[in-house]
Amino acid sequence: MDVIESIFGKEPGKVELADIDNLIQQKREEGRNLEYKGPDILGKPERLSQWISAFLNTDGGLIIIGVCEDDPKKKEKVSARILPVRIEFVGSEYPKERVEQLIFSNIRSSSEPDIRVYPVRDVSDSTRVIYLIEVPQGDNPPYQAADDKYYRRLNATKYSMSHSEIADFFGRRRKPRLVVHCELIKVNMDESWFDLRVFVANEGKAIAKYATAVISFQNLEIMKVTQGPSQRIDELRGNVPSLQWSSHNVGVIHPAPPRQRIWEIRLTLREGKAVGVIIWDTIAEDQEHLRMSTSVDLLLLERAKSTMEMGHSLLLENIPAATI
Repeated sequence: MDVIESIFGKEPGKVELADIDNLIQQKREEGRNLEYKGPDILGKPERLSQWISAFLNTDGGLIIIGVCEDDPKKKEKVSARILPVRIEFVGSEYPKERVEQLIFSNIRSSSEPDIRVYPVRDVSDSTRVIYLIEVPQGDNPPYQAADDKYYRRLNATKYSMSHSEIADFFGRRRKPRLVVHCELIKVNMDESWFDLRVFVANEGKAIAKYATAVISFQNLEIMKVTQGPSQRIDELRGNVPSLQWSSHNVGVIHPAPPRQRIWEIRLTLREGKAVGVIIWDTIAEDQEHLRMSTSVDLLLLERAKSTMEMGHSLLLENIPAATI
């Protein structure tokens, strides 16, 4: 989460009272990702849960408790500029632990969201505090407030979600998303071959089970497979040179930045062909079939050769693929 840093230009733990006062002096208005609340909201945890639900079900955001806002007339709330007007400190009866308990006990979901509470204290009186509540976009929506309703953010306000919106969220629960990355690591223009390193990564929100990746090479020939499974499945792909990998040897694939290397392959363009197309497919439990492609031509290989002479590799760009 980086909403605090985007608003204040500094890490959450380094925000000071002067930074919050600057928001007031600059008349930083509420918006899609920023909400001001007076300290009295902590005495109304069910109402606070509505704002938390709205941020979780939209793009996330920051609630600053201890900054009072102007209060436009009800009919103007959707379109009015809502500005901070003054600081009103939260009292000592609401320590951080109690604030966290009020938040998490009033949000209902299948998994606990990663909401962070940061106190900003008055250096002259540490019992006076403002709370920054950083709310992420939820990984597993929809999130329900304490009044049994689901909310979303609209500009600087919130609204109760319709049945169709809620149903749509339940249809988009956390799922894996396996993506293949192809990287040029060596090019030999004299002998007309290049080496490709192939990775798989889970860019989704859930563990990938029973994962399979297939890679096919149009207008290209496989010279050799130097790492990874070498079993060919050309006949299953219209006699296009193809390889298949599965996760049965590595188990599940967690959603995380590290990529797993699955192949190193030496390839060459077929005689008379100027452009080769690499098509990959992935599928896993709870993931729909995903197909993407990338292309390789002589101009790209020349550029890649120059890049590699400087000690770098070249990551190929994925685009939606046409059917083989």
